[in-house]
Amino acid sequence: MKRPAPLRILWDHHKPTLALLALALAVALFFAARFMVHWVYWHDQRSARPDLEPWMTVGFIAHAWHKPPESIALLIGDPDKLHRKSLEDIARDQGRPVEDLIAELTAALSKGRP
Repeated sequence: MKRPAPLRILWDHHKPTLALLALALAVALFFAARFMVHWVYWHDQRSARPDLEPWMTVGFIAHAWHKPPESIALLIGDPDKLHRKSLEDIARDQGRPVEDLIAELTAALSKGRP
C-alpha cells in the first residue's frame, strides 16, 4: 500500500494553514530580495567618491571623501570664514569661477593632499 505524500496530507487537512505558510514564505522572499538590492546599492556607493558640485559645503566634502574639514578648508582659503558655505559662495567671495575652484579641489583630493 502506497503512503500519501506528506504535503498532500497537509493540503487535505490544513489548507488555510498551508496557504498562510506559502504567503509568509513569499513575503519573506520579497523582503529578502529587496534587502539584498538595497545592500548592494549602498555598499557600492560607500566606495565611490562623489564628483564635486557647486552646492556642496566643506563639511559635506570632508565627510564624503573621509578627510578632516580643516584640511579641505586650508586648500580653499581661510578656514574661519568657510563655516557652512557652499563652494559656489566661496568662489563668489574669492572672485573666481566656481569651476576653477572645483577643478583645483578635485585635483588636490585626487592626489590625496589634505
